[in-house]
Amino acid sequence: MRRTTTFVAMLLGASSISMASAAFAQEATTPGTAAGEPPAVSSAMPGGAPSDEVIVTGSRVVTGNTSPTPLTTVSTANLLQNTPTTVADALYKLPVFAGLPAQTRNPGNSSGNSGANNLNLRSIGAARTLVLFNGQRVPDNNVDQLPQMLMQRVDIVTGGASAVYGSDAVAGVVNFIIDKHFDGLKANGSIGVSTYGDDVTYRLGIAGGTTIGRLHIEGSVEHYDDPGIFSKLSRPWGRDVWSTQGAGTTANPYREVKNTRISNTSFGGKIVSGPLANQNFSTNGVLTPFINGTATGASTIQSGGDGAFFNTASLKTKLKNTQYFGRADYELTDDINVWAQGSYVDTNNKNNHQTNEFRNYTVSATNAFLRPEYQAAMAAAGVKTFTIGKMMEQAPPLQPETFLKTYIISGGFDGKVSMFGSDWSWDVQGMTSRQKQHTFNNANMDGAKAAAALDAVVDPATGNIVCHVTLTNPSAYPGCVPINIFGPTSESQQAIDYILLKTDFTTITTLKEVNASISGSPFSTWAGPVKFALSGEMREATVKTNSNFQPTDRVDCSTLPLSPAANAKTPMNCSIGSDGKSTQARWVSNVVARLPKASVSVKEVAVETDIPLLKDVPFVQSFNINAAARYTDYETSGTVWTWKIGADWHVNDDLRLRATRSRDILAPSVTQLFGAASVNPSGITDLHTGINAVAPVQTNSNPNLVPEVANTLTGGVVYRPSWLPSFSISVDYYRIKIGNAIANVSGNDSTVMRICEDSNGTSPLCSLYVRPLPFSDRSPANYPTLILANPLNIAKFLSEGVDTEVNYGFDVGSGRVNLRGLMTYTAKQRSQTLPGTVVLDAAGAAGLPSIRAVLQAQYVQGPFRFDLLERWHNSTRRSSNPNDVWAEGRVASRGYTDMTIAYDIKMLGGTSQLYLNIQNLFNTAPAVHGATGGSSSVPGLFLATTNGDDIIGRYFTMGFRYKF
Repeated sequence: MRRTTTFVAMLLGASSISMASAAFAQEATTPGTAAGEPPAVSSAMPGGAPSDEVIVTGSRVVTGNTSPTPLTTVSTANLLQNTPTTVADALYKLPVFAGLPAQTRNPGNSSGNSGANNLNLRSIGAARTLVLFNGQRVPDNNVDQLPQMLMQRVDIVTGGASAVYGSDAVAGVVNFIIDKHFDGLKANGSIGVSTYGDDVTYRLGIAGGTTIGRLHIEGSVEHYDDPGIFSKLSRPWGRDVWSTQGAGTTANPYREVKNTRISNTSFGGKIVSGPLANQNFSTNGVLTPFINGTATGASTIQSGGDGAFFNTASLKTKLKNTQYFGRADYELTDDINVWAQGSYVDTNNKNNHQTNEFRNYTVSATNAFLRPEYQAAMAAAGVKTFTIGKMMEQAPPLQPETFLKTYIISGGFDGKVSMFGSDWSWDVQGMTSRQKQHTFNNANMDGAKAAAALDAVVDPATGNIVCHVTLTNPSAYPGCVPINIFGPTSESQQAIDYILLKTDFTTITTLKEVNASISGSPFSTWAGPVKFALSGEMREATVKTNSNFQPTDRVDCSTLPLSPAANAKTPMNCSIGSDGKSTQARWVSNVVARLPKASVSVKEVAVETDIPLLKDVPFVQSFNINAAARYTDYETSGTVWTWKIGADWHVNDDLRLRATRSRDILAPSVTQLFGAASVNPSGITDLHTGINAVAPVQTNSNPNLVPEVANTLTGGVVYRPSWLPSFSISVDYYRIKIGNAIANVSGNDSTVMRICEDSNGTSPLCSLYVRPLPFSDRSPANYPTLILANPLNIAKFLSEGVDTEVNYGFDVGSGRVNLRGLMTYTAKQRSQTLPGTVVLDAAGAAGLPSIRAVLQAQYVQGPFRFDLLERWHNSTRRSSNPNDVWAEGRVASRGYTDMTIAYDIKMLGGTSQLYLNIQNLFNTAPAVHGATGGSSSVPGLFLATTNGDDIIGRYFTMGFRYKF
């Protein structure tokens, strides 16, 4: 209580001082990019910074020309010129980001917002990238919730910035900045289609702003509609059904296998035990010999043959987004401004996750849908039950769908005043946001109803086929509809509707914050004014989840008839643990537990200073030291200090050197601390039983997590030769080391599974597996019924590399050519999730090429503009694990070319630009590669392509932009 009172007093004191002090400009003003202007602006680019000094992202006192922290600035107009879909799609092409847009990642499950576009600097996790909107935190790292029409530029700080902004700024900061002074009217519209004739998208938007005396108002409305691509089979690289097989050993190396199939299931239904084993219902009700494919090194995976595969997984998630934004600024006096802004975003995304199936399910040998001759063969062999595997093409797939409604309201005062003989800036602002996420699984299987429906018998009273439970316990399953799974199209719609239902949950998260800051120059040294900033901030984040479907729900085995097998003590398809309680999950796919409202609050105070030490001496045009420190008090984990010290050395007008050393943090989110448990199915190859199948994975929260601490070092050089106008080059080294990184330790991890197996069941990690039988039993019956995943402060992490940026512009006749190149070299990306385990190095492995580069070439002549954007990465190793043995060599390099042709037309008192954009001009196919372990070994579930490659193919977009 005392600390809270002290903090509030300090905050109010800073606010009262700031009311009499100078305006604090947090964002730099950067010229917009229109036809004829440079492709982008950065701290290394000639003419990039405006003539007057302005504060940039990453500091509260330093200008872009003297910032010791690497900063890249790109105009939104330029981003959308080359990628006219979303700002997120455009940013993913920059080499400092890693991964794919959420829409083109492998299909997500329904335990979260799987379609969210999260930014991931350095590929060290999206949670370690802080996203700001006009210098304020957004509720989470999800770019979809940010309005684009009035967005002016994006500042990307690629260095630790926790001392300035607090938690999450470990890899850096991405600040989306709007044009707060827009006057006029602008509109845009576009339509796009792939070369395969699908994924027809459109975008519409309008924005306006006006100034009336001291009042400025502006607003925008925009809508984006992308229907997605709901089948990987729509592309050649999806139809090939590649997956990774093998054990990664010399005797059985990992290999990429084409046309893979799961041999213990089929689309008609394969019998896998009893006298009719290895026969397949190739047509409804009729068995034929199961045709095996070629062995792959995995016990249940073959290439070719009658086996099934997950044939309904999405290639691209549907995304529909409507955004509203408004802002008003009013100058109370020449020195005081008041402002307020608000946004509301309505987002919907949906994808197909995987095919609904019955795999390793038990069926009675006297099932009423089974033909008499097959029942007789079972009886002759003395078999009471048999096991079957079937993927249901008749039924809808597991289909996560999220509706996300977000509002953010903020406002404040800023101003300026003269103190200590100089101008000072101040601001006081507050923000409140609420995000309501309603996520459905549109076709989730009820395990209890499925068990009841599979046990079909003939009603002796009517002669009709009914559920056995209808005769033994009718009140337990009213309206039970028996299901026939003996054939490709054998299920009735009524039976499908009975066993599948829509499960859902609603999560509401809020973020409230208030902050104040003051900055100015209290005095000067012999080398110039010393700049100083003081800031304070209070935040509270909350989360609450409502759900009627709990991951702890179990099938009540006592309500079902006992299995007809001899001496059976349990029903079919319902397991009971040693404690006599059911271990059979009620819901086959994702459900999220209900969670009462939980909250985390934090209070912070920070100082920053920039001290000029030398000026205009030999070899030193200027030399400044920049330092910052932040004291943070978390309600849950106590206090932590973060700091940064940097140096900026201008040798002369041409050459500049810079370096920083910082201590940064990532605090556990309120969801990681108190979030609801979720369960989702995941394909695994179980080392214990040798079975490749799907098992439910339960992800939990952990209230004992503490902030992870990162130590970051950066150093670089900027060269702008006076002998070559309009040329610049910057090279920056970075090193990020984390000793107590938060990692999700999951039983689905192949390393965790190997540790458990090597310990013969004695390792604590074996507690992550819930099995129906003792560990000593290695039969298929002991396949896990539940796998656990828990976040822990247990991992170690090191990332090291170099960023390079080159810019050059020159005239060609009456036109202008602008060139820009960006390259990231990742030398090390080492991680160790568990002590004593092998150290992984993702740098240069598939998913994180060691060299990622983008080259943009632009030619402008009058109203005409032509852009080429080349994206390229080098070849990669197959795996980050040095012990893995692969049959294939390196994954091939890939390059993708994007082209834009635009023309400006004067009309309606303004300027319209018509454009044609082609992404992946040459329709380059992605390289074939699948990761090791987990779902990558499950045919059809995930696309076997390396992270970062284009999986859509050539894509055309035509559109217009109008500005008045």
